[in-house]
Amino acid sequence: MAGVGAQARRPDRVIVSCDVEDAAIGEVVRDRAFALRLDATVVQRPHRGQSRSAQVRNNGVRALSRDDLAAGAHLVFLDGDCCPGRGCFEAHERLGAAGDLIIGFRFDLTQEQTAQFDVEAMARGRDPVAISGEQRAGLIDRDRRYRRNAIMRRFGLVKPHKPKLLSANFSVSAAMYRKINGFDEEYQGYGGEDDDLGRRVYAAGGRPVIGVREAIAYHLWHPTRAAVRWEDSPGIARFQTRTPTRARFGLDSPYDQSEPSVTRFAAAGPASPTAVPIGTPP
Repeated sequence: MAGVGAQARRPDRVIVSCDVEDAAIGEVVRDRAFALRLDATVVQRPHRGQSRSAQVRNNGVRALSRDDLAAGAHLVFLDGDCCPGRGCFEAHERLGAAGDLIIGFRFDLTQEQTAQFDVEAMARGRDPVAISGEQRAGLIDRDRRYRRNAIMRRFGLVKPHKPKLLSANFSVSAAMYRKINGFDEEYQGYGGEDDDLGRRVYAAGGRPVIGVREAIAYHLWHPTRAAVRWEDSPGIARFQTRTPTRARFGLDSPYDQSEPSVTRFAAAGPASPTAVPIGTPP
């Protein structure tokens, strides 16, 4: 929330969607929304013992209005362990004029860097933590590879999900997101749902734009849930099967779940609890 509030291009809406019922999350969002003068919404539902990130993200989009998803709108996604750099949203908006899927990236912070993270520095327009030369060089190398993949994609010379989308930081046009029915909610357990979304965007004719060096987020250190090998992640078995371009269970056809609660916080004013219209298009 601090990173969102520090953006040069502030968002029109902020949605925090969670796979857990925890009042403390709502309290943090409420306090930050008032302090930063942002309209924010918290979407929560009970946890079922395993990651359901695809459905959680769709729940966030379902909490938006039809006007929010009108022609020309872009949806920027960030994982909860990521803080957007100051120019992140501005880059997503500018690059969004050239394509359907904007691929940003992140600096993976060490445990020491995370402990030193300075929110106030970011609010003043400075880097919140010192980034090493090795970290910057890695980002530059990745940017080159992704741009090469984007060119090769035009000639069918890369895998169907390349350039690779990372759910930690990307944006997609609302029109494309609806066209493919959002994230595939049959993904449960860690991994694969973001690769799948990218593959389906490309299959639907979506154009990628590389923002690896421009749309930056900071990934805070934490013990990982990822498998040692990508192919061992729970979601990868599904990713390796043939799935439809438009998800069978997705944005307008949710997989079974407990009805989420939605609490809206205006930039100034009381919270108003409502319910997500599950099973109906936004």
